[in-house]
Amino acid sequence: MKEPPAAGKVPGKSAGKTTGTATTKATGKSAAKSAGKTGTKVPAKSTGTAGTKTTGKPTAKTTGTTGTTAATATAKTGEKTTATAAGKAATAAGKPAEAPASEAQQVQRQRSLRLQQTDAEQLLRQAGLRWTSSGGCSNRQGRNCTSLQAVRSGTISSAIDLKRRSGCRLVVTGGTEVGHAPGPYSHFAGYKLDIKPNACINRYIKKNHPKQGVRGDGARLYGEEGASEPLYAREADHWDILFR
Repeated sequence: MKEPPAAGKVPGKSAGKTTGTATTKATGKSAAKSAGKTGTKVPAKSTGTAGTKTTGKPTAKTTGTTGTTAATATAKTGEKTTATAAGKAATAAGKPAEAPASEAQQVQRQRSLRLQQTDAEQLLRQAGLRWTSSGGCSNRQGRNCTSLQAVRSGTISSAIDLKRRSGCRLVVTGGTEVGHAPGPYSHFAGYKLDIKPNACINRYIKKNHPKQGVRGDGARLYGEEGASEPLYAREADHWDILFR
């Protein structure tokens, strides 16, 4: 006959199983299930899944797309801005090259303007220049007249500049009247004036302008070859000056 188990064993074993196993299983499973449903899985699903899908992926996708779009837009904008800036820079860089040509053309057009007799006389008078005529007339068709009709504006301004630079007294004795040698740069075309010689202007021309040989009629030439500076021809009783 077996002895009944000790009083301490039954309660311990039973308690161990009941408390340790049943309680652990019941409590653990319930707690785990409860905690899993309430604390782990639900928040994880809600936070993780919803958060990942809603917050993570769409945000990443949206951010990525937006970032890419922004980057593309920035790149395009940058390219457009750079291209526009380059275009403006090229245009700006091109302007200094065109400006002098345009200005030179305007100056040339201004110098090519034809003046009326009274206007040319007024300009010379204001600058302190005089003019004389052996026939006492200004008719362009009179050989003994000194006419300034249709003279180039540049011719008059160059004569005034010659007086200013030389500091000499200048008297015009020939202009656009007939009787001079013909040609595209002739008296009649408005490019030439005859100036009465004097010691001051003779010295100035010879000192400041190199010799350029002798003209066909024997007149000694002074001036800058191939330049736009005046060309001086010393004739017997006057200086024949080409103002180009």
